[in-house]
Amino acid sequence: MSQRYADIIIDISHEAIDKAFQYIIPDELNEAVTIGSQVEVPFGRYNKTRKGYVIDITDKASYDIDKLKSIAGISDKSIRIEGNLIRLASFIHKTYGSTMINALKTVMPVKEKIRKTEQRVSEEEFELKNDPPESLNDEQLSLVEEFKSDYQNEDYKTYLLAGITGSGKTEVYIGCIKEVIKKGAQAIVLIPEIALTYQNVARFKQHFGNRVAVINSKQSKGERFLEFERVRNHEADVIIGPRSALFAPCDKLGLIIIDEEHDIAYKSDQSPKYHAREVAKERARLENASIILGSATPSVESYSQAKLGHYKLWKLDKRPEGVSLPDISIVDMRDELHLGNRSIISNELKEAMAVCLEKNEQIMLFINRRGFNSFVSCRECGEVIKCPKCDVALSLHNNGFMMCHYCGHIERVHKECPKCKSKMIGGFGTGTQKVEEEIKKIFPAIKTLRMDKDTTTKKGSQSNIINQFLNHKAEVLIGTQMIVKGHDFSNVTLVGVLLADISLFSNDYMAGERTFDLLTQAAGRAGRSEKKGKVVIQTYQPEHYAIATVKKQSYEDFFDMEISYRSLLKYPPVYNMMVMMLTSEDYDRLNEETKSCAKLIKDAFTGDKKIRIIGPADASIVKINDIYRKVIYIKSDDLEKLRGIREMFDEYEAEGISIMFDVNPVNSY
Repeated sequence: MSQRYADIIIDISHEAIDKAFQYIIPDELNEAVTIGSQVEVPFGRYNKTRKGYVIDITDKASYDIDKLKSIAGISDKSIRIEGNLIRLASFIHKTYGSTMINALKTVMPVKEKIRKTEQRVSEEEFELKNDPPESLNDEQLSLVEEFKSDYQNEDYKTYLLAGITGSGKTEVYIGCIKEVIKKGAQAIVLIPEIALTYQNVARFKQHFGNRVAVINSKQSKGERFLEFERVRNHEADVIIGPRSALFAPCDKLGLIIIDEEHDIAYKSDQSPKYHAREVAKERARLENASIILGSATPSVESYSQAKLGHYKLWKLDKRPEGVSLPDISIVDMRDELHLGNRSIISNELKEAMAVCLEKNEQIMLFINRRGFNSFVSCRECGEVIKCPKCDVALSLHNNGFMMCHYCGHIERVHKECPKCKSKMIGGFGTGTQKVEEEIKKIFPAIKTLRMDKDTTTKKGSQSNIINQFLNHKAEVLIGTQMIVKGHDFSNVTLVGVLLADISLFSNDYMAGERTFDLLTQAAGRAGRSEKKGKVVIQTYQPEHYAIATVKKQSYEDFFDMEISYRSLLKYPPVYNMMVMMLTSEDYDRLNEETKSCAKLIKDAFTGDKKIRIIGPADASIVKINDIYRKVIYIKSDDLEKLRGIREMFDEYEAEGISIMFDVNPVNSY
């Protein structure tokens, strides 16, 4: 066997991750030393023995071999939490193409001196009546009992809990966590949005008291470190937070729960572009833990895995006794225009709001994305200008052109609709402030609250808005996606969805799925108590299957249509896809380098029909902060081939050019 070398970090902390030292692996330790191993090494001028962690192994020496020292021994045969986090970083590095250093910085908590004001984590109080926890119904109990049996038999599985909105998924989570805690283990509960933290924490504290730890990016570094230490010292059994909570230092992890598992927030939008669901599966494998993925609208990827038998499928098809699903009405905004209504509020929604306000009930108005003009559509007939090759909406650019960011097709903005010849064609979009102004014109006496990125920048602002709405300080809550994810307002009986088409026609193969998810989740906010709920969805595309299946409240019908679409156009999960993004301050140099990279890939896979290369093309946003971006899309039914392509560029160096990879992307480019 050829000589091997180990890159070792002596002080395994976030602050020291960049300081790796290389050592020779002696022949007698060749098989014992692996990534994540804790080893003893001679360190410094006097060769004092220090403990360190192996972060990488290679057969190439980075320095003069004569100057390298050898590993003295394995310091601990037991697997420590640091070792598993290093292994997890290695998985991220190999799967998502980041550097090992970046991957380590992702998984390792920051050490921070604690100020006196941070001796206790400053949790944001969420006002929720701590009523006695409800007992499980028969449907919920059977799932918890199944989990209990599997867990006791050390049969660690991935479960997909597909439960309609309001069916009690959280009660199942809590029941399963209790079984894990009985065995002395800990549980991580991931949620997609910080806005959901406060309500979730209150519910979990009803059951687990101060044994709940909270981790989120709104905390200071000191606050987060303090919570991580509570976890490390077994002062907390349940860890709740968004994506980064996945890396909590649990040394006996029994269960990972990913609530709203379909949500795009679980995909990192910075390098490394990891998906929390996939990394959670690897952490569970490393630590012999189970996973529960929960959603009313499971991701197409997860539901496909369940259909194939790779995940155990659980279903909750009913709300609690006396609580029914809301009635859903679809309003065709083309008809509103023909009736002379040019307002963003349809006549039906206006009438429903009046009825609701008369009963002293509350209303949520959801705008399907924050205001922007991304695609071009006709207000007369609803036609959206699409790419002739890719079946995605062309993106509107400020230079008067529309472009497909999958194949690079470009055409000028139309002056009239190609279908009905109407001149009422152009960019489409609005924002929460405009909606609020319109509502106050119609109902001047009512109080409104807005919840979007503009109103939630300050610490505590999200919980403050939620508390005000819970306490009936306003009749109407207007907001973007953050208001429809998991919130439970018992007095909300009407949900209005404005601009349902905006997400439907983004330049993204997942547009249909995202639209179905958002509309279903929005609909689920109405009528969550004994009061009957109503949902009004305003759209220019009522016939689209993503909207029609929301009205039917049928996930199965949507999935069948969506998976057919993915199969036809060879998109994930039927085919794997990798995005290779190159960036530079010099556009001309970037253009030439991207062409060279595309040619290198094409030459390496000449004649291989299982590899499809698309591009290069400009990214959907060509320049950000004076950095130009170009992309190459690579499709294959063989994931290993995509990883092989990524590895081709491990040693790639070009002055002024950076490369980032994204495997099975869920973000637009």
